[in-house]
Formats: sequence, structure tokens, C-alpha cells
Amino acid sequence: MTKHYQMLLKQAREERGWSQKDVAEKIGTDPKTVSRWERRVAYPSPYFRQKLAELFKKSLRELDLLNSGESGVEDGDPPISKLPAGLFEGAEKAPDWRVEEIDQQTGQPLAANVPSGQQHTRTTALHQQNRRRMLGRLRHAYGELLEYSLQEIVWIELGLAGMPDAVQNATNRLVRLSQQDAQTLPPRTSILEVYETSERELLILGEPGAGKSTVLLHLAQALVQRAEQEEAHPLPVILCLSSWAEHQPALEDWMSDQLALTYDVSQKLSTQWVRNEHILPLLDGLDEMDAASRSACIAAINAYHREHLLVPLVICSRRTEYEDAARHQKLALQRAVLIQPLTLEQVSASLDQIGHPLDTLRQTLQTNPALQELTTTPLMLSILMLTYSRTPLPALSHKLSTLQRQVWTNYVARMTERKGDARHYSLQQTCSWLSWLARNLQKHYQTVFYLEHVQSDWLPDSLRQHAFRLTMRLPIILLGMLASFVIGLFLQTVFDPTTGIQAVILGGLLGGCFSQSASTSTEVGTPNTTQRRPRGRNLGRGLISAGTGLAIGLSFGFELGSNYGLSDWLRDGLIYGSIIGLVCWVLLVLLPGVSSQRSTPRAPQAPAHLPHLLSALRLRRTLLVATVLGIGYGLSTGLGYRLSDGPSAGLNIGLSYACVTFPISLIVEKYRGDLRLTERLRWTWSGFFRGLRSFTHCVISGALALGILLIVGLSYGLTTGVGFQSSTGVGSRLAYGLIDGLGPGLRSTGPGTGLAYGLMMGVVVGVGIGLGYWLGLGLFQSVGQEQIEDQDRQRFNQGVRRSARNSTIIGFLSGGVIGVLGFLGYWLSYGLNEGLSAGLSYGLDEGLSKGLGYALSVVWLFAIGGGLFGWAVSGGWAVLRHVVLRWLLYRRHVFPWYAQVFLNDATARILLRRVGGGYSFIHRLLLEYFANLDDGNAPGRGQHRRD
Repeated sequence: MTKHYQMLLKQAREERGWSQKDVAEKIGTDPKTVSRWERRVAYPSPYFRQKLAELFKKSLRELDLLNSGESGVEDGDPPISKLPAGLFEGAEKAPDWRVEEIDQQTGQPLAANVPSGQQHTRTTALHQQNRRRMLGRLRHAYGELLEYSLQEIVWIELGLAGMPDAVQNATNRLVRLSQQDAQTLPPRTSILEVYETSERELLILGEPGAGKSTVLLHLAQALVQRAEQEEAHPLPVILCLSSWAEHQPALEDWMSDQLALTYDVSQKLSTQWVRNEHILPLLDGLDEMDAASRSACIAAINAYHREHLLVPLVICSRRTEYEDAARHQKLALQRAVLIQPLTLEQVSASLDQIGHPLDTLRQTLQTNPALQELTTTPLMLSILMLTYSRTPLPALSHKLSTLQRQVWTNYVARMTERKGDARHYSLQQTCSWLSWLARNLQKHYQTVFYLEHVQSDWLPDSLRQHAFRLTMRLPIILLGMLASFVIGLFLQTVFDPTTGIQAVILGGLLGGCFSQSASTSTEVGTPNTTQRRPRGRNLGRGLISAGTGLAIGLSFGFELGSNYGLSDWLRDGLIYGSIIGLVCWVLLVLLPGVSSQRSTPRAPQAPAHLPHLLSALRLRRTLLVATVLGIGYGLSTGLGYRLSDGPSAGLNIGLSYACVTFPISLIVEKYRGDLRLTERLRWTWSGFFRGLRSFTHCVISGALALGILLIVGLSYGLTTGVGFQSSTGVGSRLAYGLIDGLGPGLRSTGPGTGLAYGLMMGVVVGVGIGLGYWLGLGLFQSVGQEQIEDQDRQRFNQGVRRSARNSTIIGFLSGGVIGVLGFLGYWLSYGLNEGLSAGLSYGLDEGLSKGLGYALSVVWLFAIGGGLFGWAVSGGWAVLRHVVLRWLLYRRHVFPWYAQVFLNDATARILLRRVGGGYSFIHRLLLEYFANLDDGNAPGRGQHRRD
């Protein structure tokens, strides 16, 4: 079997015991890119192909990296899938099928279904079809963006000036010219003409609000028209560079990802377009990242440009931010232009177009130099027109910075008074809520607000502890109680009201301990035990341990009766309460350290699957809980009754709480970071069978079955073989001694009791749970849980609604599956228990008959427990956390509960604009104004100041 490059890369990495992150760090990219290579989604560029060969000390041929591109990707171009309806409404729609789907349905490659003479024709037709659809959508999108631009209120032809010193090119290297001022270009010079005369390598600079993005849109429109006329012209695609700063990958990889995400192109097609240089990048937003990232981005752009020298390239940025970043390295482009400020004549002509409504503004403009300077940008001129139309002007400052804040303040006040829907919000509320929104968008490098993106770090510091307790600690404690009760009902040899209460208490304690590992020390305001003072931490642990021990001791009061007196209660309560209290203190001390440990790096020759297997089993944490609680209960039982009874009790309790630890750990680790919604479900039979055949999944299932078999066998065998009389209390009934128990087991009447009995019970329970885990988790893992991309969000808070629906579906399915498995397991184990005790000829039939009733009486517990577990891990918990976060924001008046009503109101007031299922500020300057707005000095409370 021929191995392709993705298999060879993965094999070479695993041979050295490296993770994808290790490889990414060694060659200077990000783990996501390495993952895409190993999944055959992307193909390494020539630079990284060489890096990989050097890293793994293998030739390009040995790694299957000799080809210029992956041949399988070049077999056909899948059509573009449908773009966001709100953005591209009216554009030509794409069919909802892809080439890959045709291949799967026929079971053969596309080439096998088409005669060889027709294959090239069909591939070319698909390529042209993709291109036409993409151009139609780009034309429609750019037209809509220009239509919504504030700078299009009045038409102003912007002047341009050359900036030779802003870029580094051959002329600058060969001829060292003295620093030159901007060279004004002739009037009516279009941006398209500048682009053509610059060898199609252009940098567009300008001041904030000067019209850079508008100029870029006009250029994009013109290039779309040219691409529609010229078949060989690349596709002009506008991409925002702000997202590059997060992981800082190679620009080619980032462009491929952004093209797929922003324009909803398949990853395969976007990678092919970028690699084959079918894309003309128009990159905006270089100034929208921090200074360090901006310099690194310039270096990444230059590196990409060196590899793709013939690809046209246009960059757009604010002038000041670019010049600060370019001190170390300039963009290697042929030309740079600066958008000129508006002249007084252009401003006057624009005001004259509106006429009398702007008379007061026109008069004030003659006497206020700061106002004249402010109107040199199209954006601020448009804002002034909207703010001071048909109204007397207030006293305007003659200081530019103060005047600009004053104009924005007046604009917000004017829009609030003049516009809005029937649900009117006060100026103070509008400013307070938009200020919170702007600060968080700026903090998270986002330009569009989607409600489902709100995370705990959007909360004020004072609310984060409340959010952690309500969204993490309390739900995990409740889930721990439920899991402990349900699993104890199935696995513990004796389960009565006392045992059930103790299971709930200890399950809640474990949930509280595990929830502590979900907090991150980097998150301000989130409780973390490692940050507390030792004295207070030890006092808290002592109180929790003492309270748990007291509750365990008091729980034996439910045994009071004719066979269990007050002295028995005092004896058991004192022994169990004190020992279990001490055990809980040990857990509180040790569990946080074990939970925070990360797996150590693999040795170079270690099996690649072993650390993953141990991590999947949560072995350290599980062994600690099972050992400590097993020893505690074993010692308590031995001291309270007989030492020979301790091992069986310890093994049984240790097994139960080991099984409790696993599902709680899964949930905690899944939700220890940001909210991850389940917005789309995907399930296939092939994925189901692939999951069942997974080596790791099979090994975990087998290890789980074997471990439970041994522990249940020993605990049941020792309990039955060494047992004690029922009169000793604690609700236990012991049938036979070890000798008497083994005797019937050797007779012809049946297996009997004793160790043989324990072994048979272990086989039933262990194999049953192992098979249930193998089938149940295989089914669950085959359900793909995905998040929709931002450009696909067309309805407000669509992600949360979808996640609530999908998690409910998964909850019902998992509840049904686990309920059925629990019913069968409980029924069969009860029947076998009776059969082994009274003889298979009579006891099995009697046991199955009685077991059916008992199983039916407890099946609802298994169904509820399984349903809640499935609901939690498939997005339900994320929905709960989202609702709690919104409720906290609402209770503290940080953001309204009816968020969409307010955001629509702000849109009607021309403060925000709707973008699919989200909202953005009409301009970045307005976002910055609100982000720097103090709540105490918002409009309506006097002039604010925050310098």
C-alpha cells in the first residue's frame, strides 16, 4: 500500500514522540497548519517542505513531498458552497452538492466515471463555474458594503499622493535617495490607474476616517469587473488581517483559512486557489493589531511575497501605525500612496450639495480652525452633516482632540433623540451598554459582535467569581452527586438509603474538587486555590472535611430500628465519620495538584498511543480517588466490624468512585476553557464503525472491562466468602463463609457462591460495562459536534439556539441508550446473583423474574443520568453557562437581557449596523470612542475625558 505524504509526516512525527505543537514550534508555524497537513487538507509550501525534510532528517522523496502540489486535490474543483444569504442575497446560488460527495456516492473517483477524453473538459467547466459564482458574490458583496458606507452620503473624489519612502523596492535599494515628501498625483487619478502603474503591488495609507476601506472597495469593484472580462485574471478578495495576530501562521496558510471562513469556500478549493495563485489578496486592517504583531505581520507578508512574486498584492493601513511598525522592516512593494485630506473647497462643495439644512455648520466652519481640520476626512464630514443638520451648533472646542470627542458625543446624542424604534432606550443606557460592547470587541480583536461569543472574560472582574460558582462549580457538584448515586446503585454490593446519601455527599465533594481544576490562574477574578494564602486554604479544607465527615456519620441514623440501635449508630458514625473526614482532607490536598499536572513529554521510542491512553483514562486522578476512598472505607469497615471485611468493602467502594471520576473528569476537561457550543450535528455510519474500530477506544473498553471484572470479582467474592451475619447491621447480608461458599461451587448443582460467585459476577458486570462503554461511547463519538462559522450566522444568537436543540436531541438519545444498557445490566446481574446463590436451575429463573421488577423501578435513574451526561457534554452545559453569563450581565445592568431589541435600536440610530447574525459599529473610530468612554462621563452626564 502506497503511503501518501500525510501518513508519512504523521509517522515521522510519532516515531520521535513529538506532538503537532512540537513540530509547529520547530519549523515556525502553528499546530493547526500541521494538523491540516496530516489530514491531507492542505499541502506544505516549498519553504515548509524543506523545513520538514531537515527536521525529520529524510529526503523529500521519502516524505512524498516532491510534487508541487497534491495530485488528489487537483483532480477536480468542488463548487463553492452557499455564502451567507444576508450578505450575498441576489447573487447566483450554488448547488448544494460537491465533487467529494459525488465520489462517495459512486464509490469511485470522478475520473472513473468519465471517459479520459472528457475528464479535462469537465474539470475546466467546474473551474469556470466556481469562478463565475465567486465573482458574482464578490461583486454583490462589495456593492452592498459601499452602499452602507457613511462616506457615500455625498460623493467626494479623493486625492492621492505617492509615498516612495513608505516601501522597500529595487529603486530604493539601488539608488539611495534622500527622504522625499508625498508627491501629489494629478487630479482625477483613480486608484485603479495607480494600481496598474505600480506593477500591481500597492500600499494604501491614510489617516483614520480618510476613506482607505472605501478606496479599497472601489479598487476591488474595478478588479472584479476586469476578472469577469479576463479569464486569467485572479480573484480580487478582501481579507482582514486582524485575525492573523492570534496565531501568526504563514500568510499562505492564513489566507487559505480566511478565504474558506470569510467566503464559505471549501477548504480544499481555497487551498488550491491560494497555492495556484488564483487569488489577488486585498489585505485590510494591518493597523487593527498590536504593535508587535504588526511588525511580525509585515515580515510574514514580505515572506509570502517573495515566494509568490508574480501575485498582485494590495495592503491597506493607517499611516501612523504603519510607519511605527515599518521602522524595522518596510513592505517590499513597488508603490505606496497616501489618501490626501479633503481641501476646504471640497468640503464647501459637499455642504453646498445639501443646502440650507447645513447653514449653521457652514458658518461655524469659517471661524473654527479645528473644525476645518476635522472635516478633512470624509468620515468626520459625514458625521458632522448627520449631527448638525437643521439644528443650531453648540459651542465647539477649538482644540482638535477635544472637538473630535465632542462631535462624537453630539452625534450619539442626536441619533438617540432623532431615531430609534418603539422601544426607546435612554442616552445613558445606550452609551453604557455600547461602551461595554466596544471595550470587549477591542479587547478580543473582534469587529463584529455575536452574542454567542460572550465568554466569562467579558464579565467585569467583580462578576467572574459569581459566574464561576454558578456556571462551573455548582453544576459539577450536582453532576457529581447524580453520577455517584447512579453508579453506586449499579456497582456497590449493598445500596440502601444510607449508602445512597453517602454516595451523594462524596459525589458532591469530588465534583467540587474537580471543578477547581477548571479555573485558570490567568483569568482575573476566577478563584484558584493556588492563589490563596496557605492559612486560609488549609482552614477551608479542614471545614469542608469536618462537615463531610459529620454528614457521613449522621447518615447512619437512617439505619435506626429493631436490629440497629443508638449504640450502633454512635459506633459507626464515629468510626466512619472521622476516617472518611480525614480521607476527604487528603483528597482536598492532593487532587488539585494531580488535576493540574500535564502529561510529561514522551520518550522518543515510547508507543505513541500509550500516553494518550493513560490520559483518556484520567489514570492519575482515578487511581488517587479509588485508592484513598477505598482505603478509607476498607479501614472503617474493618474497625467497625471485622478486619477481614475491609478489603472487600474497600475494593467495591474504590471501583464505584473510580467510575464516578471518569465522566466528571470528561465534562470538566471539556468545559474548562471557553464556551463551546454544538451548533451543528453530523453523523455517518462510516464514522460510527471507524470509532468502534479505533485502537484507543478498543483498548480503553477492554481495560475498563478487565479492571471491573477483577475488582468486582474480588469484592463480591470476598464479601460472600468471608461475609458476616446480617445482625451486625449496616443493612448488609452475608450468606456463607469462604469454606461453605466454595463447597456448593464445586457441586454439580451450580457454581454456588464464594470466589466462583464473585468471578461470575465480575464477568457479567465487567463485560457488560465494557461492551456498553464500547458501543455507547462509540455511538456518541461518531456524532460530530461542530460550530458554524461567523459568516453563516444569519439569525441573532443562532448558535445558542442550535446548541440548545442539538444538546437536547443528544440528551434524549444518550438517556435512551444508557437507560437500556443500565436496565439490561441491572436485570441480568440481579438474576445471576440469585442464580448463583440458589442454584442455576431454580435461582436464575426466579432471579430474572424478580430482577425485571427491580430493574424497571430504577431504569429511570439510569436514563436521567445518561441523558444529563449526554446533554452536558454535547453543548447543553455551554448553553447553561451562556444563559447564566447573560443573566449576570443583566442583573448588574451591564448589558440588557433583550439584547437584540437594543442592538436593533442602536442600528436604527446609525450607531451599529447589522452583519448577518451579528452587529458591528459603523466605523472603527466610533468603536474607539465608546471604548474610551467613562461611564461616569457619558453623554448626558457632562463631557467625558480619558487621556
